[in-house]
Amino acid sequence: MIINYKEPYWVKFQWDMSTHHDHQYVTEFNKSDNDIITNFLYEQSFILTCEFKIGKNYKTDELSMVFGKSGKNMGLCYNTLTNKLSFDFWVKKEPDDEFITIPFNTVTQEDVEKGIVITIIKNDDKVTIYKNFEEDNSIKIEYKFCDDYKRSGLFIGCCSPSPHPLSFAGFTQVDINHFSIILNSVNIKDSKSIFEKESDTILKHRFYDNILCLYDFKTTNNLNFIYDESKNSNFLEKIPKEFVV
Repeated sequence: MIINYKEPYWVKFQWDMSTHHDHQYVTEFNKSDNDIITNFLYEQSFILTCEFKIGKNYKTDELSMVFGKSGKNMGLCYNTLTNKLSFDFWVKKEPDDEFITIPFNTVTQEDVEKGIVITIIKNDDKVTIYKNFEEDNSIKIEYKFCDDYKRSGLFIGCCSPSPHPLSFAGFTQVDINHFSIILNSVNIKDSKSIFEKESDTILKHRFYDNILCLYDFKTTNNLNFIYDESKNSNFLEKIPKEFVV
């Protein structure tokens, strides 16, 4: 699915689907702020996997954010000048927060333009990044993620839809076909298994209850929300135009 430039999506709310037995045809529902999505970075362990491509002629900002959180910019960043991909974030340090970037050592411009699967695994104080399920780089972080990320949903196609300054937006056109987060796991095989298998077989996985969200971008409901294939209702929703600069 192609997400267009300055038309990003967010995982900001969780829907109450208890009264809807057929989730595909919802006409009204209750929703609340999605505290789990907001705070998943602060869990001791998680796995985040994303399959995407940014085509050669796609419209992008100089620093293109495939996904991210607002505040002090964090997320998967593709620098269109250097053609480098990295996972960027800030950690809480006194007296000033510290910026951390983990570059993908083996990812090329061709990989990004043709399509690639990246995975980020946090295991306590170690962050490991993978290209196509093979380890690419890792670092140990001495400090926790900064507090900014406790106030933001998760964005796809930007880092912030209305940033100050504007250069922090990171808008990009991106073709994305998988996005998932698994909590309480550091096993790359878990991520690979839900990436490769059909949704109905995922129900049988031992870690099914730990899947926070899972999008294959094939299923939308009647309100054009991208359906969450996990047991949760963490739908992806196009950000209303009034929130996009």
